Amino acid sequence: MRELREFRVAHDRYAERGLVVAGINRERPESNLEWAKRLELPYPLLSDAERKAGGALRVIRRIGVGPWAVDMYRRSTFLIDAQGLIAAVWGSVKVRGHAAQVLVAAEALERGSAR
Repeated sequence: MRELREFRVAHDRYAERGLVVAGINRERPESNLEWAKRLELPYPLLSDAERKAGGALRVIRRIGVGPWAVDMYRRSTFLIDAQGLIAAVWGSVKVRGHAAQVLVAAEALERGSAR
């Protein structure tokens, strides 16, 4: 939740640069709406209940628990460029300061594309 809050706090700085923020998880859409309201998020939380996006982005890891297997999402961040291509990936996110780190990378990407 801390990560959601950090992106909430940084949201205006993202919006000023024309950047779009969205979160995605495997919760039901109704649950995501409740969390977005509770945390006063100015960006959407998207549902990947069928795990299609998580599978395509390879952020799901299967953990064996006795005779069962549990699919867990790795906390990851993807920076998508103006052409819709993945420009940067954070696969091992350290939550504190992460929103600011992503913003710096987005600004560097913007500067690079302006050349």
